[in-house]
Amino acid sequence: MEYEIVLQIFSGGFLNDTVLYETVEYKLNSVLPRLPVQKVIMGWSPGKALYEKTADFLAKKNIEFYLWFPVFSETGMIRAQSPLADLWGSVLERAGDHRSEDFSFCCPNDPQNIKNIIDIFEREFAGIPFTGIFLDKIRYPSFAQGQRSVFTCFCPHCQAKYRNENFDSDQLMEALSAPASSPLGISAYRGGGAYSFEDNSISKFFELKAAFIFQGLQGLCQYFRGKGLKIGFDVFAPFLSAFTGQNLPLLSGLCDFMKPMMYRITNAPAGIPFELKALLRETNGPIEKKKRFLYDLLGLDPEKKDIDLAFVVNEVVNLVSSSVCPVYPGIEINRIKNLAEVHPDYVEETVHAYARAGIRSFVLSWDLLNAPGENIDAVSRFFVDNFIL
Repeated sequence: MEYEIVLQIFSGGFLNDTVLYETVEYKLNSVLPRLPVQKVIMGWSPGKALYEKTADFLAKKNIEFYLWFPVFSETGMIRAQSPLADLWGSVLERAGDHRSEDFSFCCPNDPQNIKNIIDIFEREFAGIPFTGIFLDKIRYPSFAQGQRSVFTCFCPHCQAKYRNENFDSDQLMEALSAPASSPLGISAYRGGGAYSFEDNSISKFFELKAAFIFQGLQGLCQYFRGKGLKIGFDVFAPFLSAFTGQNLPLLSGLCDFMKPMMYRITNAPAGIPFELKALLRETNGPIEKKKRFLYDLLGLDPEKKDIDLAFVVNEVVNLVSSSVCPVYPGIEINRIKNLAEVHPDYVEETVHAYARAGIRSFVLSWDLLNAPGENIDAVSRFFVDNFIL
């Protein structure tokens, strides 16, 4: 059976110094002969020479090259973007001054923000021979940034859209302050990121968030398609996606492939254990009671330190069946102390589990340059042992 590996390289944030091309070439030369790589994703530090040289290198090997490009976050670091306003009338402050990543989000309903995103691409990356563009941060903030960050945006642009939908924000505020038997009054999980809620205003709010993200991306995708670029999406794990405004089956109709970040042991934003803890912490009610309810609802074992592999695989399989585009789950291969303690046994068991479930494509995430050789060896062994290479 044909397998496809996608490599992801983080060259730094918008304010970082670009990594040397020689570093990228050396790493790729050490990996490409050992894996069936068909795509490489790299971004998003400025510096056209790095991307032009990498594009030339990959073109000679018939490997597609995608620009890793953040959308509703990060762009505010180099171009003024209108911020989010929460349900209670406060404008969210910037998350802080970071050299690599900035988790301050902008409103997808403000047309000036969309224009600014396009202007950044035009200024920093236009003319480079990319095969496609890989859009990241296509969402609202998660619970990792607090409950108020999730219940956004209520700026004038968004208020107008809520009025058109006959949405009552006062009812939402009342629902959030009322006692609930579960986090946010969740009553059921139907898979693929689809929840049922006890209160209709909460359900409607998350539906509208997803619609706003979709609408903001429609125009951007049309623009990038006009540039002749293929499109990939970086998205949250399905069961977390709804709270950030991502309806994954709906978004799948806009892109050529989708990468859910199925990071089982990452203790950082987008990591499943990190985001799950934040969801429990930032919703009303006793944490242990909420944890028992949510873990039972999802089919997770609360006694296990790591997120169940079977649960993650099932989430991906369900997403594959409900998506228009191919789904390439993201597997951590980089190792960062205290944030992503990724070792070969973890990589190997994950790859084998996906393969047994019929998944034939995955993204080695999120930074090849910080991946120890032994983690690459674990992936390579799978293909050698199964006589695929």
